[in-house]
Amino acid sequence: MSAENQIRAARDDTYAGRVAMIQLKVAQNVASEDPATAHHAERVNYAYYVIRGDENAKMVAAHVNTNPSIAQTIDSDPSKFGSNVPDGDIEFTLASIWDARSIAFAARGPTA
Repeated sequence: MSAENQIRAARDDTYAGRVAMIQLKVAQNVASEDPATAHHAERVNYAYYVIRGDENAKMVAAHVNTNPSIAQTIDSDPSKFGSNVPDGDIEFTLASIWDARSIAFAARGPTA
């Protein structure tokens, strides 16, 4: 895995835009989930943050790119800047990292 390849892909406007669009889908799913879901309060607060458009798409794309399968896909043809990563892989990864991102978001405390 080349960190440089992952960074270039994460900073690509089209790839980051894809990640942001798919993140909206995941956010909507979280906003509609069972309130008994573990960490629901943090998860739904983060979902609302994403839905409002306050999240940094390129930072999220960088986090997505830490998934070994996605990293390998990017490394297989770095010139594609992540365009060869299937949407389903991005969605799966976003769902997988949602708790970590939402808990980190909650831990930072209120912002102005």
